[in-house]
Amino acid sequence: MAGIAAVVAVLVGWYLQGDPRITALLPGLSVPGAPQKGPGVAETPRTPDAPPPGLEEADAPLASPSAPGTTNDSYKFLATNDDGTPVGYSPCRPLHYVVNNASAPAGSDALLATALANISAASGIQFINDGATDELPVDRREPYQPAKYGDRWAPLLISWTTPVEAPALADNVIGTGGSTMYSLDKGPKSYITGSLQLDTPQVTELLASPGGADHVLAVMQHELGHVMGLDHVDDPIQLMYPEIGAPDGLAAGDLNGLHLLASAPCRKDI
Repeated sequence: MAGIAAVVAVLVGWYLQGDPRITALLPGLSVPGAPQKGPGVAETPRTPDAPPPGLEEADAPLASPSAPGTTNDSYKFLATNDDGTPVGYSPCRPLHYVVNNASAPAGSDALLATALANISAASGIQFINDGATDELPVDRREPYQPAKYGDRWAPLLISWTTPVEAPALADNVIGTGGSTMYSLDKGPKSYITGSLQLDTPQVTELLASPGGADHVLAVMQHELGHVMGLDHVDDPIQLMYPEIGAPDGLAAGDLNGLHLLASAPCRKDI
């Protein structure tokens, strides 16, 4: 079977505090907040256009994923902090997600649950399913939507959609994924929410082919890898290679990258 392109476009930039565009983020954009002292500061004041800091944040990571059995450096990160550490989600709070499943193919729910479980086991991030949503994918998704999701960061949005609704899914691109990062006063960055888009027509056709479910699972895990913070790599053995050929699941490089993302700091300040 020919390779399946799973391309993500991640834009990284900085906006000045008070710029109205900070409420309309592209995946991967960094948003400076109000000046603070950094992670762990006591009684962090609330930043405008953001939820109360530290919601659901525990004092320690919620899980301790096992180290991969094989060391492999075939991984890349979408963003790093000034000290070279990869930008990731806080492992000390769960990552809520919602699914726009209005056009979800039959059987896709179980595959998505498996993909999330595999990424959780490798990264330590604990996913919580907040159910279905009618939110549509957009190029500039607001990370804070209190009218829709309450006084918290908007959950990860997983959308079943089409190239008409999501132009990034043009040609043979079957999925896209990425996350939005946030920082306080140019301090360390952390992801706060993200988006994942899957092309319903392509996935439906793929599921009807022999072995198609394995390929769809691979696509889901590839895009969730982007959501977690992994970039594309040049090694075709890895799942984070831009085209998915043999659907062999997470390879050693993917697992090592996700394990390093598990060491992201707790963030009671955001």
